[in-house]
Amino acid sequence: MSDKIKQKICYFDLSDIYQEQNWLEDMTKKGLLLTYTGYFLYDFEYGEPTERRYRILPEKRKKIEQEELDIYESCGWTCVRGTHASTVFYTDDQSAPEPFTDVVTERKYYLKRLVLALIASTTTTFIILMNIILNMKGFIFKPVELYYQIADHPSPIIFTYLVMMPTLYLFYLVITSKYAIFVWRLKRGSYNRVKGFKARLFTNMILTNVSILLIVGLFAYVVFVPDRHTTTSSFKEAFAYKDNDLVRFAEFDPATWNEVRANMTVKNGNKDIDNPNITYETSYDRNVMMTKMSSEDLEVYSKTDKDGVSEPKLMYQVQLYKAKSPKIAARFMPSNMAEELDYKDFDVSEKRIQNMQFKYKGLDYAAYIAASKKDEAPFYKQMLFLRKGNKYVVVAYSGPIDLKSKVGLFAEKM
Repeated sequence: MSDKIKQKICYFDLSDIYQEQNWLEDMTKKGLLLTYTGYFLYDFEYGEPTERRYRILPEKRKKIEQEELDIYESCGWTCVRGTHASTVFYTDDQSAPEPFTDVVTERKYYLKRLVLALIASTTTTFIILMNIILNMKGFIFKPVELYYQIADHPSPIIFTYLVMMPTLYLFYLVITSKYAIFVWRLKRGSYNRVKGFKARLFTNMILTNVSILLIVGLFAYVVFVPDRHTTTSSFKEAFAYKDNDLVRFAEFDPATWNEVRANMTVKNGNKDIDNPNITYETSYDRNVMMTKMSSEDLEVYSKTDKDGVSEPKLMYQVQLYKAKSPKIAARFMPSNMAEELDYKDFDVSEKRIQNMQFKYKGLDYAAYIAASKKDEAPFYKQMLFLRKGNKYVVVAYSGPIDLKSKVGLFAEKM
């Protein structure tokens, strides 16, 4: 017997007990004798090719009573050490009796433990499915649309919900189905020991390796190709931010901007600090579907009254999405429009969204909405949605200017 150890991944689960037994017996014929069963890796030592029988119980070794282990050993069956979910026994004595005296006893033993595994697998599958449904509306009926709906999310989120979660769901669905079929056949008494193992081994290998590759791929992306997200934390940083694709408020309304700019700092003792009644920030981001997502946000409030309430006097927000293709921009826009309108308290229906649209030369899409009595007093009184090629712009504004009259200004930069 050699001291050299060869490790192999075990691609079988509890529903593949008979296939795993056949695989282990095939290893023995090649001179690889099992010595330890880990969670994923099995240890084999090199020896002479031999005829060795293996039997597997769907129970962890530490949960099997010592009395039961002694009975198996007295019948010529040796227990293999390990931490796997199942316990492996072997015998080199071809005349040694089977661990179970009859098929009925064996089926009852397997059923008792496999039903628990079926429940656990079903629960896991259900949790993953509910997570997908709750976090990704429309996934079941419109999975392709969902792909575009979350185009502005961080890349790891896109990868997780569009690739990893569905793959894990399918992975556990297959496992659950295997358990269910195995348990059903055992109950009916129609399950005969299978011959061979290669087809099941190949299927399990593909499912497992694809899942592992996806998880490793996500980790590698997060570590080595991070999204670039920056949000300014001071007025000084916001002033310094350069973006030729954005229509900054300084271009939108130069006169008002000069007034706001003059009041952006106030005295706090001997120091100049950012005016607490003004919010001004810019942001930049990108992901696997968007080469650029940038924005400018300006809010000017009246002085806080004695009740601690202050009303916005001026609000301006512009968001630019530069997608990797015109198709992504076009498919992302409808869901984003609905989300923006809802978030900003506009009461909209499909008909109202259709009525918002107007034609503008040079643009693929243009839509405008102004607050009406049916809206829930939104802070932003006007909104503009524009798209050209792979660029999509959202503008929200509350002030004296007719936002629609400024379409040309935004169109020039698209």
